Amino acid sequence: MAQDTKTRILTSAVELFAENNYHGVSMTEIAEGAEISKGTLYWHFDSKKELFREIAFSGMDHFNRLFTEIVNKEGTSKEKIKNLIECVLETLVDNLNILDVFRNNIELINNNFKDTLELKHQQNIGVVTNIIEQGIAEGFIKDADPNDIATIILTVLFTPQTKKLLDGAENVDQKIDFIYDFLMNGISREEH
Repeated sequence: MAQDTKTRILTSAVELFAENNYHGVSMTEIAEGAEISKGTLYWHFDSKKELFREIAFSGMDHFNRLFTEIVNKEGTSKEKIKNLIECVLETLVDNLNILDVFRNNIELINNNFKDTLELKHQQNIGVVTNIIEQGIAEGFIKDADPNDIATIILTVLFTPQTKKLLDGAENVDQKIDFIYDFLMNGISREEH
C-alpha cells in the first residue's frame, strides 16, 4: 500500500512538473493529484526538492537496471543495441512527460544535483560501453573509442527532441527501426 501511495505521488508530481516549472507547483497540488492528504505526502517526502530529486534519480537508476540486464543477457552486440533502443523508446513512450519535467525545470539543477545526475549518467554510459566493446570484439562495430560511441548513442536516445519524435507515434516499432538503422550506419564496420 505504501508503495502504491508513493507511486501515485510520483505520478502526480511528474504530471505537474511537466506542465509547469518547479516553482509553479505546490505540495498541495501534488497531494491533490495523488488523492492523498498533505500529511501523507510529507510522510513520504520531506520537501518538494526531495520529491523532484527522487523523480530524476529514480529515472536514471531505472535505465541503469534495464541497461545492465541487456548487457548481461546472452546475444550479439547487434541484438543488445536493438534491445537498448527498444527499452529506451518504449519506456519514454510510456513516460513522455518525464522529458518535459527536465526541460521545464533545468534551472533547478544546482552543482550538487548536476554532479549526481552526471555520475548516474556516466554509470549508464559505462554499461552501454560494455555492449560497444563486445561489438568491437565481434568485428561488427568500428574500432573507435567505445566510451565515445556509447555517449553518442545515449545522446541520440535522450535528446529533448526524442519527445517530438515519439509524441503521437502510431508505430513505435518503426521509430525503433529508424533509430537503430541510423545509429548502426554510423558505428558499423560494414559498408553501406
